[in-house]
Amino acid sequence: MALLKRLCCLVAAFCVLLVQEKVNAREFHGQAVKKRSLQRATLFGKKSEFERAVSALMNPEFHVDEALGGQDYTNNWAVYVAGATAPVKFAGATAKQVVYGVPNLKAGQISAAIVSVANRGGGGSLDTQNFIMAGWLVSPGDYGDTRTHFFTYWTADGSRNTGCLDTRCWGFILANNSQLIPGAVIDNYYDMSIKIFKDQNTGDWWLHYGQGDNLTPMGYFSKWIFTSLQQDATELQFGGLVSFNSSYTSPPMGSGHFPSKGEPAAASFKGVRFVDANGLENPITDIRYNVNNDKCYDLGEFVYDHFLYGGPGGCK
Repeated sequence: MALLKRLCCLVAAFCVLLVQEKVNAREFHGQAVKKRSLQRATLFGKKSEFERAVSALMNPEFHVDEALGGQDYTNNWAVYVAGATAPVKFAGATAKQVVYGVPNLKAGQISAAIVSVANRGGGGSLDTQNFIMAGWLVSPGDYGDTRTHFFTYWTADGSRNTGCLDTRCWGFILANNSQLIPGAVIDNYYDMSIKIFKDQNTGDWWLHYGQGDNLTPMGYFSKWIFTSLQQDATELQFGGLVSFNSSYTSPPMGSGHFPSKGEPAAASFKGVRFVDANGLENPITDIRYNVNNDKCYDLGEFVYDHFLYGGPGGCK
């Protein structure tokens, strides 16, 4: 009996050792991923055109920045923001949006529809501001064409030194069976569903895509590339984003129609919800209107989980 007890203790100790080794290996891998991510994100030097617009949306007071070419560009947005008026924790966001084409854009112009989760780190410093975005994007300067692309983006410091469009640097790990990759061309005029949520076991942020409620994993953003998003998100954004340089007028947003045109002319977001720690989707009750140029773009009323957005552009 004593020998049996000793064997059981040895087996238990061995199991604990294996678990600890697994944890240590994951932490070592995570730190390596973070190091490679930060190195690759900063080595690229020249920021993407999309990243410049994101920087302006997330931090309007910092958008004039030589590293991002902010002096020559104007950035406009029409987004609803959840979590901006009261402290709240989110484990993710989900929405359905119609994909549109904007075929006449030039390099120096972008038009996008975004779903974003963020944690600003509880302070004013860019260094703690973590963001994840996904949606559709037309950006000739970034993709070399005028087609619509599925995009992903992340940053761990408000786009100051880190920031990665699609898979241009480390950080996003593609799922084995995904039929779509970040940066891929997608069809226009169909309903696309996006869900970004935190895996409560691993801490990684997963991205699912599809149509309706039929979603497929595309991959995940490793928790190790983040600081504040190793915790929950504290802010969500849904809507449209455009950017243009001084050589052009502002491009269309969404379908190119104001929300006042109604459906089906105006672009829409539907099924706009937050994901809680149990993985359940919930309606958003506290949401803020954020439009910085209502002469060219606007948001319709947020009704339960649905709103219209967009505009024709044409502003200088």
